[in-house]
Amino acid sequence: MEIKEPAYSVLYDAVTHTVKFKGTFNIRGSEGYKEITAMLNKVEAQLSPPAEIVVDVRETEFLNSSGITALGKFTIRLRQKTGVSLTVLCSNKQSWQEYSMKGLERLMPVGLTLKFE
Repeated sequence: MEIKEPAYSVLYDAVTHTVKFKGTFNIRGSEGYKEITAMLNKVEAQLSPPAEIVVDVRETEFLNSSGITALGKFTIRLRQKTGVSLTVLCSNKQSWQEYSMKGLERLMPVGLTLKFE
């Protein structure tokens, strides 16, 4: 599955269970994230526990609050599935990622790993 726009892209690799966000996500509101949310819902629905899903935001320059909310809702849905873990790959080069992605730990205190590179 792939969503590709001039400023950003989201790619899901079903073999590695990796969702890769890339670019600048300056999309307005939850309605603007409708396609991305639908993709994340499909990813979650396809998972068969035990499973590990990886979200890679290392090449994401900007993700606005609506995007953070979409990722938060995805995290909550994963938390509700027994036997599913989530790893979020972050970049040390993007200061916003440390603050914003650490917020996901509160949503999934068990089963979520943040990795900064």
